Amino acid sequence: MKKRIKVKRKLKTKYKILFSLSIISISFFYVFQILYNKFLVKLDNGSVINSIVNYNLNTKKSTNLFYDILNLNSTHFLLKYTLGIDSLKEEPDEFVSGIEADYIEDPYVNRVKEPIVYIYNTHQTEGYQKSNNASYNITPSVLMASYILRESLNDLGIPSMVETNDIAELLRIHSWKYSYSYAASKLLLEDAITKNPTLSYFIDLHRDSMSYDVTTTTIDNKKYAKILFVIGKDHDGYEKNQKMAETINNSIKEKYPSLSRGISLKGGSGVNGIYNQNISPNAILIEIGGQYNTITEINNTLNVLADALYDYIKGENHEEER
Repeated sequence: MKKRIKVKRKLKTKYKILFSLSIISISFFYVFQILYNKFLVKLDNGSVINSIVNYNLNTKKSTNLFYDILNLNSTHFLLKYTLGIDSLKEEPDEFVSGIEADYIEDPYVNRVKEPIVYIYNTHQTEGYQKSNNASYNITPSVLMASYILRESLNDLGIPSMVETNDIAELLRIHSWKYSYSYAASKLLLEDAITKNPTLSYFIDLHRDSMSYDVTTTTIDNKKYAKILFVIGKDHDGYEKNQKMAETINNSIKEKYPSLSRGISLKGGSGVNGIYNQNISPNAILIEIGGQYNTITEINNTLNVLADALYDYIKGENHEEER
């Protein structure tokens, strides 16, 4: 009889424990849902983007609960609800391999007011061939090419800026893979637009990984790195981006027929297909040369590109005035 009583008591104790745990779990879930809906769902996309970018690009800012919650969210949550990207595909075939370069600090101190051209590099570490007499042991890169293009445009009276924030660091902060580079550059791009409302033209500079003979041409005994325009087809209105590329491409080919490799339209599986070009009809991706080109060859081409961009921007503005 005593044994039965003991068994019953043990069962009652177990049931009580299970019941208590169930109540605690349900309560926790309910409270979590309330906090989640209160602090996250009511935030609009613009506020979240600005908060994340400002926080990640300012390492001196102290953390608080709000930022901790944001950083604890999954990558997919951030991409879907902040960037509007439902999914990301692994695209190893599209990402360039070859010479890699370190991040290069902006060598120029002066900043233009009310820039209209935004130059950036989704893949900032894509490097070029380092010549034997390269100064300071620096490997030239697409970021260096961006600095050169900016100065050429500024000299022509086209106020331009370069994205100088380190995209590799942004990827590291979020524990994102290299294939998330376009998501990272979109954060910086939209932040730049918010801070510089005069921006109207957006150029993402890359380089190819093809052989030297494919990416190089000789004009009047002078070597140039060839240009390739890349337009993503997987977004509405890509035809306007294509039109911009075609106009600039035709301008270059008219004076330097062998300099351009044409326009590559990309879409479907295995490629990004957007390249952040849905941000504006005046957003394009340009590949300048390849990994075996020297910075001298790149510079020669950038001077031509700057002139073509000048003609396009001035011509477009003239049409709008008429």
